Amino acid sequence: MDSPRTITGSDPQRIEIEWADGHTTRYSSSQLRGLCPCALCVDEASGVRRHDPASVPNELTQAGVELVGNYAIAVRFSDGHQTGIYPFRMLRKNDPQG
Repeated sequence: MDSPRTITGSDPQRIEIEWADGHTTRYSSSQLRGLCPCALCVDEASGVRRHDPASVPNELTQAGVELVGNYAIAVRFSDGHQTGIYPFRMLRKNDPQG
């Protein structure tokens, strides 16, 4: 269930993931930036989000998507942020389409 078949990031405003079970997840770049799990965005000790997802502009774009091992992707955003690692399990769990 948490294994992607394909990850497409050719559109700078969206990333699309087709999962092994045939389901497709689409994230806008701003949705992904709002979910960032890095230590700058989420307090490591408390788990409290430091970065307000509502502050991410809708026109934010991504400048690159890279695989991290066999378990995640890393994304570079147009606002300069690039420290988040997005595990596949988290991406599937937070699917905006349900």
